[in-house]
Amino acid sequence: MRVQPRFHVGVVAVVVYAVLVVTAWGLLGVDYTTISSTTENVLRGIVVPVGAGTVFLAGYASWLGWWQPALRERERVAPRWTLVVPALMVVTASLTLVSAELSVLSAGHLAVLAVGTLLVGFSEELLTRGLLLVGFRGSVSEALSWFWTSFLFGLIHAVNLFFGQSALDTMQQVVSAFLFGSALYVTRMATGALVAAMLVHAFWDFASLSFTGSGAEATTLTAVGGILNYLTIVLALVSVVVILRARRAAPSGSSTTRVAA
Repeated sequence: MRVQPRFHVGVVAVVVYAVLVVTAWGLLGVDYTTISSTTENVLRGIVVPVGAGTVFLAGYASWLGWWQPALRERERVAPRWTLVVPALMVVTASLTLVSAELSVLSAGHLAVLAVGTLLVGFSEELLTRGLLLVGFRGSVSEALSWFWTSFLFGLIHAVNLFFGQSALDTMQQVVSAFLFGSALYVTRMATGALVAAMLVHAFWDFASLSFTGSGAEATTLTAVGGILNYLTIVLALVSVVVILRARRAAPSGSSTTRVAA
């Protein structure tokens, strides 16, 4: 690594990424509440701003020399049952996607939305569960690293307040993002790979934005998804505690992969 991991190095990535995305978003002038309603809005509100942030993050990670620790766990100590957390997230997102009125969205709209959400999954995970986590791990304990990366992941969603989202909805989204970020932390730890968290994140956003963009209404399936979502949050927080204990118990400096039963 060219640069020694420290928390402030990761925080720099958060600040620059946020500035780039917010600036591009502001210049293109897309309201958050209609961001997925048209192909043009997806391009202007997601693909272009997040694409700019993605280019920066890829360059920054290369300059730091942090790709390897950002993308993979050296030690995988999470019990196998914690894989239920990402599995439930995929099931919940699938129920949302099935409930969307996909027939009203063109193939081009869905394709652009897929590209946009893949960019979001890649960039936000590389930023938070990647670079930011590596930086905090070089400065504080794993427990604080989990907390601060999840907290800052939630906080970056506060920018939606400046693009048409109400204060109450923004506050709820910040809290939800903290919990969602905790589940994605578990996903990284359970699989040992950040790519898994990127794909789950992208699929979740694709399903959610397809649902809202198509103007679909709540159904029995989405109600079931809501129940599963609460279950996922509970299991994610329990998993975080188990994983933190497992990491404390793991031999320091070991380069072998350890998977608890």
